[in-house]
Amino acid sequence: MDFKKDLLVIDTEFSGFDLKKHDLLQLAAVLLDRKTLKEKAHFNSYIKPKHWRTRDKASMAVNKISWQQVKDAPSLEKVIKEFDQAFDADKVMLTSYVGFADKRYLLHAFSEAGVKFKFDYHYFDIWSFCYAHLARQGKLITKKDFAGFGIESMLKMFKIKSTGKMHDALADCRIEAEILRRVIKIYN
Repeated sequence: MDFKKDLLVIDTEFSGFDLKKHDLLQLAAVLLDRKTLKEKAHFNSYIKPKHWRTRDKASMAVNKISWQQVKDAPSLEKVIKEFDQAFDADKVMLTSYVGFADKRYLLHAFSEAGVKFKFDYHYFDIWSFCYAHLARQGKLITKKDFAGFGIESMLKMFKIKSTGKMHDALADCRIEAEILRRVIKIYN
């Protein structure tokens, strides 16, 4: 498969879903070559939160980010400026696994940082691609399978070993990239 642009797989970790009282805590990305899907570069940063006291317990139980990890992290503005300079928005397509929250937080972060969002509005969602693959394979049998499947399910299905902590944004980007490679390999 040959994509028109390199794929920039992004993942975020945040302190809850309410943009007014929760924070983006980690932003990571892995740049994949459009032809080989090999990693060309990566970005990873924790972000110092402004609303730590209002964090959502359920979100924090998933990402397991501690105050120690973020207390001395750079500001949102600094991280977004670095991220913006790290990748040429004209040469990449934003990509993620169930990326609604990731893209939502990224757009909000760019706005908060006063940085123009230059990425194309087209977006490649690995989850949707995998969902179509599973449907084609007849693997959406149970209500749970049909309703959704997380990265953990795909790790089991493709026998992928995680090289990092689950729900660490950079580790998740690399897992998502490997899931994409495995599904594409089936169709090539």
